[in-house]
Amino acid sequence: MEQNIIKYNLFQVFAKRVYLPLIAIYLVSVGGISLSELGVIASITAIVQLVMEVPTGYFADRFGHKNSIMLGSFLSSLSPLIYIISPNFVGGLLASVIFFGGGSFTRGAIQAFIHDTLMELGRDKEYAKAMGRAQSYGLIGNVILIALVPLTFQIDNRLPFAIGFIASFTAFLLAYSFTSPRKEKVSVEKQEHTLFYMLQRLPKLNLLVLFVMIGIVSAVFDQAAVFRELVFKDVGIPVVYFGFILSAGSLIAAVVGRYIHHLADIKPSTFYLFDILFLVMVLVLIGSTRNPYFVVAAFLLIPAYDRNRSIVIESHLLKQYAKEKYKATLISTLNFFGIGNGIWVPIALAASMESLGLNSGYLVFGLALLVPLLIFYFLVQVLDKRRVV
Repeated sequence: MEQNIIKYNLFQVFAKRVYLPLIAIYLVSVGGISLSELGVIASITAIVQLVMEVPTGYFADRFGHKNSIMLGSFLSSLSPLIYIISPNFVGGLLASVIFFGGGSFTRGAIQAFIHDTLMELGRDKEYAKAMGRAQSYGLIGNVILIALVPLTFQIDNRLPFAIGFIASFTAFLLAYSFTSPRKEKVSVEKQEHTLFYMLQRLPKLNLLVLFVMIGIVSAVFDQAAVFRELVFKDVGIPVVYFGFILSAGSLIAAVVGRYIHHLADIKPSTFYLFDILFLVMVLVLIGSTRNPYFVVAAFLLIPAYDRNRSIVIESHLLKQYAKEKYKATLISTLNFFGIGNGIWVPIALAASMESLGLNSGYLVFGLALLVPLLIFYFLVQVLDKRRVV
């Protein structure tokens, strides 16, 4: 069981796409794909993620978290090979769908698996600390690999993807070597319920409102960075610094990951209010100044916090539902709302920027979010006090 925690730290390093910065360049230069076709690939992939998120969480609860992690990591390891074999629109679409489809089998399952591991070790209160540490290792390792792997592109444009396959397959081997907790083995043997039954078991109104609120915040944090480089250019930051800024964001997030567990010690209601106010503060900071240093600082706060906040949210949920058998389904349902809100958020943010300008668009969008998010927050508090299910 102890080895699971150590292996998960390494899993986080190798499970990420070390060839990520080269995908678009490779498909455009080698496969002749247009920018509109890249957009189609991204849109179809998002739809596939949305459709698969909850069913794959159920699969993990029904057939075992380890089995789901193994399947997901194996599917994801095939993605870089497809880029090598078929560097065209069909290949790019298939590679993207397989990677994120495989990831849906892993998301939810890995959190539930680590939580069950810690429960068996009598250390379930350390969930946020263990996950934060793994996130730190993953981010630091990913920064190093993403900095080095693209250098091999000049030798052979397929070499980064070959290295990506080796890294992804290493993640699969680590998943294969995990030891299943006894609790999971018993749960899988007795689990015969359908996905519909398991979703019915979830407290309805309480979690629905909470998940919608969290999903909106998650989507805004994710999508706010889509227009980051445009804002950088608009305030006069040279393009040559963009890569350094992104690397700095990952390194800061790695440091924050070592201490994020302290946020899991505060009451959930306090954390969710902080979550909302922090998001609005960052958007307002981006939109209220053209000072490049403040703009960069604001955008650095996003990955530093966003790449770790899910650990705190999961920690609160898993504390509340520690003895339930559908943990992966629970977390996958939460992720579903984040992915779903990710469809309208970039459209709304883009519309705000087109009407008001880049900076003012962020400012107004952030302030406009404050009221509905606070309504959701206070509604969650009311429902919790009345114990509506």
